[in-house]
Amino acid sequence: MSRKQGSIDLRYVKDQLYRLIRIDSRNPTLSPGAPGEKALAEYLHAELQRLHIDAAFQATADPERPNVVAHMPGRDARAPALMLNGHMDTVNVEGMAQPFAPWERNGRVYGRGSQDMKGSLAVMLGVAECLVAAEAPPPGDLWLAFVADEEGNSIGTEALIREYRCDRALVLEPTELHAAVAHRGFAWYAVHSQGRAAHGSRFQDGIDAIAQMGALLQGIQALAGELVRRPPAPWVGPPSLHASTIQGGTELSVYPAQCLLTLERRTTSEADAQAAGREIQSLVDAANRALGEDRLTWETLQTRAPFQARPDSALLDCLEAACRRVTGAALARTGAPYWTDAALLAAADMDCLLFGPTGFGLHTAEEWIELASLRQLGEIVLQAIRHPA
Repeated sequence: MSRKQGSIDLRYVKDQLYRLIRIDSRNPTLSPGAPGEKALAEYLHAELQRLHIDAAFQATADPERPNVVAHMPGRDARAPALMLNGHMDTVNVEGMAQPFAPWERNGRVYGRGSQDMKGSLAVMLGVAECLVAAEAPPPGDLWLAFVADEEGNSIGTEALIREYRCDRALVLEPTELHAAVAHRGFAWYAVHSQGRAAHGSRFQDGIDAIAQMGALLQGIQALAGELVRRPPAPWVGPPSLHASTIQGGTELSVYPAQCLLTLERRTTSEADAQAAGREIQSLVDAANRALGEDRLTWETLQTRAPFQARPDSALLDCLEAACRRVTGAALARTGAPYWTDAALLAAADMDCLLFGPTGFGLHTAEEWIELASLRQLGEIVLQAIRHPA
């Protein structure tokens, strides 16, 4: 297929993928001292400008971690505006020998961020490059949003939705070329126990804050088992709960005065999310009764809502038709096991889906993306752009 007809240039996509992986964009929230997304944002902005595409930096809550937002005007004001969304940040690189030196084997490109989600960012650039080369504007406005901090606190997409809204939003997280129509939400909690410091020989004076947490942990374990036995929610399964970290004590011969336990609760619906806090309160109350006094307190650190695609999603119909044009097969549907910025975009009243390439190794020492799936992703996205109805 000629470039005039508008096919994805896989050589361009692969070249961009290599360039993107070489730029260290680890999230400093997860890896203290990491550089964040600024260098990658600057590269993406320059590449979009080289393609003669209107692009701008957008400030987020951290001035050193901007978004990059590009706009390609459509030729028909009646056609729906579409946003392609992808995050620039990556997780840590522990256990990786050369995380920023991409290499290929058997049609797979390895390196930190290859799957999550620099492969998708390269496809976003490839789609834009293809539309420019074909000299054919899309029917509706096309927005490319390269956002910061999805792996942390989503300051990028939070800033994005304050300024930019589209009819439709496609988040290109890796989904093995399935349309993910739902994912779970989460809530993070901190529980504090208050003891009394004393020398290890002064049992009559010390109160062990770590041991006190045991009364709560038994309840956590029981509730965690009960949650996963609940009827599963469509596409995403049951809710879950686990103890994430515990900290306390200063030295072996001192009764610990304080202990901190953090918890993560995965939620499946708005009602489940509302119930989650009440469940934690109930567990803390029961533990304090067992201790004979109110030694435990708790707080919510962060909550994120679950994502559910619209039942009448026009974007899903559009993507289904695009998939049939490219592959001749029906579009498979699934639920994503992880949380994504799609929940924020959907809450901002956008018709939103997750749809991305095939890869392996999310947040692990071996991470790769399949090049063939990048080509297929690009072609399907192009069809969805060119035939929005």
